[in-house]
Amino acid sequence: MDNTDVDNVKPTEECHEVHNVDESDRLVGQLFCSRDQAWHFYKGFAREHGFSARKGTTRLDVEGNVKTQEFCCSKEGFRVSKVNTVDRQRPHTPVTRTGCKARVVVTATNTNDQWVISKSDQKHNHALCTSAMTPFMRSNRAQAGGYHNVGFTHKDLYNALQRGKAKEIVDGDVNALIAYFDYKKHDDPGFFMTYSVDESGALYNLIWSDSTSRSDYTCFGDVIAFDTTYKDNLYGRPIMPIVGVNHHHNTIVFATAIIADETSQSFEWVLQNFLEAMMNKSPISVVTDGDRAMQRAIKSVIPYAKHRLCSWHLSRNAQANIGDPKFTAAFSKCMASWWTTKEFDIQWRSIVSEFNVQKHPWVIEKGNTRHLWAQAYLTGHFFANIRSTQRCESMNASLAIALKHKKTYLDVVRAIEDGISRMRMNELKADYLSSHTKPFQITKLVDLESHAAAILPANLSCVPR
Repeated sequence: MDNTDVDNVKPTEECHEVHNVDESDRLVGQLFCSRDQAWHFYKGFAREHGFSARKGTTRLDVEGNVKTQEFCCSKEGFRVSKVNTVDRQRPHTPVTRTGCKARVVVTATNTNDQWVISKSDQKHNHALCTSAMTPFMRSNRAQAGGYHNVGFTHKDLYNALQRGKAKEIVDGDVNALIAYFDYKKHDDPGFFMTYSVDESGALYNLIWSDSTSRSDYTCFGDVIAFDTTYKDNLYGRPIMPIVGVNHHHNTIVFATAIIADETSQSFEWVLQNFLEAMMNKSPISVVTDGDRAMQRAIKSVIPYAKHRLCSWHLSRNAQANIGDPKFTAAFSKCMASWWTTKEFDIQWRSIVSEFNVQKHPWVIEKGNTRHLWAQAYLTGHFFANIRSTQRCESMNASLAIALKHKKTYLDVVRAIEDGISRMRMNELKADYLSSHTKPFQITKLVDLESHAAAILPANLSCVPR
């Protein structure tokens, strides 16, 4: 269903019998005070049963008043070829065409301006939508609950631009993405996905995680890292992989989010739903860049997690703000050295004085937040040797290669899945090598390392994964 609007999926003859909504008897005879009320009723009926409705033929009486009104399935005019089984070998045999005939006919009564459903046929010749996809059908554009239709028509897009809400939403892209995730749920019962929309009905925030990633989190989710540097997609939306490391210290992805903006509200939404996906298991430690909105979100949603700022971003920012390579080197040494807090404070004051940057705003701010980046203040806290968000950066680099041109949401999701598949293949390879090859010895304690190498694989085989 690549880039396909759920309202315009080609009907198939095979699903004709499977997807009948055989409730004609219940509909016939229903009374309504007005034609609009009848239309509202049938739209609700369509939403409940997984198809989109539209208004059909209107017939007038001799005086020009509406006598009957058809409400039909939106695919009523969509034709599908039917092969002539008798003359199958004749290439020029005329093709019989048929469309979805599901509809109701409401007729005006002679009393009190009432309308009654006089005819009903609810046999569809196409697949019906699941409950997860019904908010995106065209006739359900403004249903209650805040989940409006995300699939814009060209007219809707023009109106949104005119209102100053530029949403570069391509027809069918979000619908195709939701349909793809719905397929994933069917194939993987442990697949988690949730999303939110804004007041205009456009996709706002989205997060997903498959059952393998959720299982990985139960084993390796004590430390997570995330950032939002990659935005090279069709809509300029930040992509936010949430990663960690496995028993080989290789990168693994726990979940991925596509967010509307880099505000604390969006980050809070992601973290709250991430915890829901991970059975409310909170990480022990978190590594991010210096984004203050992220810091506020972490304090709000996972306040007991120890927060560490990315060392790579800090070194780069030191060079960008101060512009002296010698200061950057001294700052990096301060950041990584295993000093006591007292020793750090002495060294920090010495460096600040040496380079005469006591009044520089960036230096003042870093001095006030040294508990987030200086190893002296982070000693005793577990970070699984993760000091930066470079693992996210490597994921972003692979996305940049896969998505050489601006791509749709579905392209982005599939590129991420390809990257995760490669990571999992690398883990399988590392598992094989660790159990079938002899490890390199890296210390002078030859006997100790040899003994550990002999007993470790057997013990690892007993560890639940």
